[in-house]
Amino acid sequence: MNKGNILIVDDEDNILSSLEGILADEGFSVSKAKDGSEALKIIKSKSPDLVLLDIWIPGLDGIQTLKTIKMLRSDLNVIMMSGHGTIETAVRATKLGAFDFIEKPLSLDNVISTVRAAFEHKKPVKESIITSNTEVEEIVGNSDAIAEVKRLVKLSSNSRKNVVINGERGTGKEFIARLIHIQGLKKDVPFIRVNCSSLKEDEAEEFLFGIKIGNRKDAFVKKGKFEQAEDGTLFLDDIEGLSIKLQNKLIKVLRERKYKRKGGRSFIPFHARVIASSNQDLREEVKKGKFKEGLLNLLNEVTINLPSLKERREDIPELIRYFIKYFSDEYNKKIEKVDDDAMDILINFSWQGNAKELKNVIEHIVMTAQGNVISVKDVSIAIPVISVRSRSAWFDGYSSMEEAEKAWEKEFIIHHLEKYSWDIPKTSAALNTDRISLVRKLKRLNISVGEKDSLQKDADIYGKTILQKTLKQSVVLCGQGLHSGLKTGLILSPLPSNSGIIFGDISSGETVPADLEYVQSTDYATTLRNGMTSVKTVEHIMAVLHMYGITNLLIKIGDEVPIMDGSAADFCQLIEDGGIEEQDEAVNEVVIDKKYMVGDISTGRYIYIEPSEKFAVNYSMDYPPPIGRLEYTFVADGEKSFKNEIAPARTFAFIKDYEKLEEMGLGSGGKLSNVILVDNEKVINTQLRFDNEFVRHKILDIIGDFYLLGKQIKGRITARMTGHTENITLLKKIKEQTLESVSVSVS
Repeated sequence: MNKGNILIVDDEDNILSSLEGILADEGFSVSKAKDGSEALKIIKSKSPDLVLLDIWIPGLDGIQTLKTIKMLRSDLNVIMMSGHGTIETAVRATKLGAFDFIEKPLSLDNVISTVRAAFEHKKPVKESIITSNTEVEEIVGNSDAIAEVKRLVKLSSNSRKNVVINGERGTGKEFIARLIHIQGLKKDVPFIRVNCSSLKEDEAEEFLFGIKIGNRKDAFVKKGKFEQAEDGTLFLDDIEGLSIKLQNKLIKVLRERKYKRKGGRSFIPFHARVIASSNQDLREEVKKGKFKEGLLNLLNEVTINLPSLKERREDIPELIRYFIKYFSDEYNKKIEKVDDDAMDILINFSWQGNAKELKNVIEHIVMTAQGNVISVKDVSIAIPVISVRSRSAWFDGYSSMEEAEKAWEKEFIIHHLEKYSWDIPKTSAALNTDRISLVRKLKRLNISVGEKDSLQKDADIYGKTILQKTLKQSVVLCGQGLHSGLKTGLILSPLPSNSGIIFGDISSGETVPADLEYVQSTDYATTLRNGMTSVKTVEHIMAVLHMYGITNLLIKIGDEVPIMDGSAADFCQLIEDGGIEEQDEAVNEVVIDKKYMVGDISTGRYIYIEPSEKFAVNYSMDYPPPIGRLEYTFVADGEKSFKNEIAPARTFAFIKDYEKLEEMGLGSGGKLSNVILVDNEKVINTQLRFDNEFVRHKILDIIGDFYLLGKQIKGRITARMTGHTENITLLKKIKEQTLESVSVSVS
């Protein structure tokens, strides 16, 4: 007898399989999800009786997932799980409606008793309430174009017809496909997405149709996406990316409604409804010979054309309010409204990335806004090309949005160039942008400064532009804080261009920019603080972001960055697991063309930076044995050199210093596995990874601290016997002198 369905949400396969076995033995059926978004879809489609939810999951983290679950179904009991939670997190989860909080490693008896208690205290089932905060339950807008989309979605949901969804990137094709599925006749069936543009020809058949090796009962069988879809929905995203060979195969499957696994002999029936999406006009692709007409005819039983934001501009205010409410809840903000000038700018901006771009910008605005009313200043931070302009002057006398925007921008920049005597550095400072971005705009808008300034010389001085980068997907890492001793972790999530590196407190939702201005302390580690929120020991993760060129990232965290094994190696792997994605916007590197120094060479304790063709760090130290005199020079030549030479170097501590740390309440997290401990004679707890591991770790700290400028650096650092305090002092000196110097580009 089935005692009920339990949804387990955890990104670790071993946890999922272990809990599934335990609960199945107790008579429960089990559903599984690896992230918050997948969990919410299962809750809407399968309506489980209980949820076991891990705090540290990628994307929508456990706390935000819990909040959304309670919006969807206040009656659904949720048990939170974490091996890296804090008392504060447990309290917040309980306040948000969690039934209980259990720690990992999980105890069999504890899991079973907590699950039984949750079922005994199960609340009366209420009708599920779907709110506007959950992103997938309604199409926002009332324009004629959107009204037609709503009609076709309803038509498609009430049938099993195949559907083709056309639209520019960012218009919400996958969103519409999922909505059709969720609102469909069969809600308890799978939704399987296939990214056709990323399919490799030699792997596609196995990926789509599965594989069978051997003919006996114990033959190896792997299900493909067609079989996983069962009688649900198969969503073929970017279908124009399929090769002609695969298109022909798909035509045969759709006509005959059956297929074979690779290596299999028997046919498998195909019952799923197919929804396909495309950024191209498939009729035109047919004419070009790039898409099979027979396949298009089988797919487009219903065709839904999604309008761009330019075609539904009257919907933008409603979309803005929708996204503000959604992200205000997610980031624990209380944004009440958008002022008229800011709303006018957002409505009239040219949204090339459509609703997806608008959503990303609103998330950035909500995340960084200080007050409860969004102003033009808040908007200009998210969209740097926008500045204050009275509403009555917008676009008068222009025939198109693009013409008006370009003309206004050109007029605005020329006005400020004239105001500052065509001085590029002063103008860029006045416009709150960096010099290289201003130079690029001048070229794009055909603004010539003649002999008053040389654009090429300016570009040479201020360094090359580098494409901004973020992660392709969210990733999670758990560990323990070195100084606090608390179980903690990281959730790294992608952010749109021009967002910067931002630390977010997973409990309060408050944020701290990874910026020099927010450095609170440099005692034994670098600590950032904004208001009541602080983040400790940021230098190792910042070093990795520096060397991998990550410019935009949200780092959700507890109180302290986990120390792991004392090095940055795990953080390198974390970034590689998430994958790096280049973004459309550029950022210029910081170029040093004169010497900046802190300390005095005669004292033996100093750090300075001077011009260099590459970023390099030379560090020397002179300690009594067993460390002795050490020196190492690191020249940045891509992330591989950093990963091999510097990232594995662990933090170290002398026994006498560690005793001081404990007296200060900062040493409780130190373990034999994450600190090299040194007494008066020897290293007492480990084998060194490098003969000069100590000096390499000091270079790691410098690389991390220097990324608090927010940009990669072109200069050579030389240091001796210095630490975080001197690093930050030198950075402040560079930034202060930048205000008057044209030699260094620091925005």
